[in-house]
Amino acid sequence: MFKLKGKIYLLVFIYWLILEYVLEGVFHFFSLYRFYNIVENLLFTAFVIFIISQINNNTLKRNLYGLFIIFVACMFWFETIMYLNFKIHFGPSSFFVFLNTNPDELTEFVKEYSNTRLVIVTILFLMPLLKLKSIVNCVFDFGFKYQLKRKKILKTGIIAILFLTVFKFSLIVVHNLPYLICRSLILNYKDTQYIDDFNAKIDANSVLFQNINSSLNSTFIVVIGESVTSAHMQLYGYYRETTPFFYNNRDSLSIYKDVISPNTSTFHSLSKALTLGNYEDPKKVLALPITTLFNKSGFKTFWISNHSPAFNPDSNLARVANQAQSIFFNSKEAVMNNLKHDGELLYKIDEALKDKAPNKIIFLHLIGAHFSYENRYPNEFNVFKDKPQTQFNSEMAHQKINTYDNAVKYSDFILDSVLDKIKRESTINKYLLYFSDHGEEVFQDDNFYGHLEDRPTKNTFKIPFVMWYGNQFAYPNDYVFDENRKYMTDDLWHSIAHISGLKNLFVDSTRSVFSDNFIKRKRIILESKDYETLFK
Repeated sequence: MFKLKGKIYLLVFIYWLILEYVLEGVFHFFSLYRFYNIVENLLFTAFVIFIISQINNNTLKRNLYGLFIIFVACMFWFETIMYLNFKIHFGPSSFFVFLNTNPDELTEFVKEYSNTRLVIVTILFLMPLLKLKSIVNCVFDFGFKYQLKRKKILKTGIIAILFLTVFKFSLIVVHNLPYLICRSLILNYKDTQYIDDFNAKIDANSVLFQNINSSLNSTFIVVIGESVTSAHMQLYGYYRETTPFFYNNRDSLSIYKDVISPNTSTFHSLSKALTLGNYEDPKKVLALPITTLFNKSGFKTFWISNHSPAFNPDSNLARVANQAQSIFFNSKEAVMNNLKHDGELLYKIDEALKDKAPNKIIFLHLIGAHFSYENRYPNEFNVFKDKPQTQFNSEMAHQKINTYDNAVKYSDFILDSVLDKIKRESTINKYLLYFSDHGEEVFQDDNFYGHLEDRPTKNTFKIPFVMWYGNQFAYPNDYVFDENRKYMTDDLWHSIAHISGLKNLFVDSTRSVFSDNFIKRKRIILESKDYETLFK
């Protein structure tokens, strides 16, 4: 047994393991899941150190030890802050959000959840790296004792296979962050390849795309809200006057009372809502984007957004938006201070409505009520300042609820402005659809604000869904309005196509909320959970 003297820096790994578990237990509670996570981290660290120890080149070995030590520190730190801030275990869904987000949202996310506790935890985890060279030397000396001398490759291979087999079939691997990241990347690549092939076949074959109202001039506007839950809308019974314009015009609106999003993140929910994909057929997420559908059906398509373009051109939402014939992103730079409010998009709506195309559809993607809520509206909409109704009576809860409600009120003003514009449009066949990509939890059912897939509440799924039709709108023959119809927007592609008079091999009226042929289906969220039973 080696002497502890001179090997003290090896205890850094134990320090990180204990620190992660203790911090999570102190701030929340000790759980069996987190204990398994600690065991997994210990085994994974020991295994990697053993593998590196078999390298003959000492310089390469030291460099790899150094990189791995930094990686371990960052991995333990990341797992800890995710759990401390959100009480979630990082998994593929979380990684997909990071992979498909844009710089503005990522910057704002970090700013929104940065606090003194985060800074202290970061210092505690990264402080040992000031002695990185000493740690490397300790690990180097320790690993040298376990370096195999004979038949190194064979023995190393056997040990690695045995370890990975136990790691895999004991299910310990499901706690491993590097494994989860690699698995997510592979799944993302496979899904992208499938969709590229699917869309290529559509382009190569003469699939019939028909607009049954081609003899009529049509103008449609689809307004996509951001992080708006119907639970905070006056239109849906909220106690505050957050939607006075829509509320006063409610008699002219078709208000659907029981609509949810399939996910709690923008890229997850909209990539299903605006393509053929749904929970029954997830492989078709990104197949035949709604913008492509309307292009092929003889419409001019507009995408007007108050979000910045995603830094990943292959991200789900970017692949939908970029198929539009006219694209405008209001925010080219970081908007964490939000100098650009949704009202700045109104002149682009005017331009699109003046376009001479006989048939056009305008997708308006608002920044809505995305955090930071206080940045989402001008000063004149800072109207809610009193103590709100909530079971969580903290200063932060009161401040977040008030600013969120102000943001919802401003969105109502924007919607009223857009509605007024399309009402004055001379086109005969016209409608406006408003829905939100997902909801938001703001200290109502949980002591938390935001919309995390791994920390769901009912409010993160509940969304507004409202239609306005022109007086001479050409309704489909099977049109029906059922305000209490239970609906999930992963089938929105079919609903928009159906109400717009489009026909092709893919449009399924049984999935349209507007059709008398609609077939009720289970609303499955979080991959396998029934929404109706999950939040009873």
